[in-house]
Amino acid sequence: MSKEKLFILIFVSIGAFIGMVLSYGTYFGIHMTSGEKFCVSCHEMDPMVVSYKDDIHGGKGVLGASARCVDCHLPHDNLANYIYTKAKNGIAEVGIHFFGDPDAIDWQEKLKHRQSFVFDTGCLECHGNVMKNDLATTSKQALKMHKHYQELKGTEKEIGCASCHFDAGHKGMRNMLNYYKPEHSMYKEKMEEKKKEVQKKYQKYGIEVHEE
Repeated sequence: MSKEKLFILIFVSIGAFIGMVLSYGTYFGIHMTSGEKFCVSCHEMDPMVVSYKDDIHGGKGVLGASARCVDCHLPHDNLANYIYTKAKNGIAEVGIHFFGDPDAIDWQEKLKHRQSFVFDTGCLECHGNVMKNDLATTSKQALKMHKHYQELKGTEKEIGCASCHFDAGHKGMRNMLNYYKPEHSMYKEKMEEKKKEVQKKYQKYGIEVHEE
């Protein structure tokens, strides 16, 4: 084998090895930061994790199957957009957690804009047949609203899955947020008791009990 061919072989081998290492590192990083175990490491996410664990998407169903955070909160139209959105959101959230004031986040206000962080492409990964479902068990209202959803697709009045499915993935989200930060100060003492109950109940998922 000539020196030139040997050099090319070595160069390609090194490139392939580096590519495999980077690919595995990227996959491992994405996988490890995609579920509630990672999210609960930031205490401001406690209400979201608890309400997720109370929801069928969090394993409360008969089969015990569960969706991951990224299944709903990242776009699934293409890999590039998925990784870009994950990186962008991650940088913003880490910045707020370490350099901002996470306790000042108004989650109730953010709920009003849920369509910006709940992606239909994620919903349809599991519920892909929902638009064609005409089984007798499907309500007429559901069929009507899904048809309405399709009619508005691509228009200025376009709606998303989260427009109607308000707390899908997080059962009782608004109540849970009130336990942590009451919308009305008159309920603060009572909500504090509820928050401690929740924290003790869900400690097994990494929720910490924060004494005031």
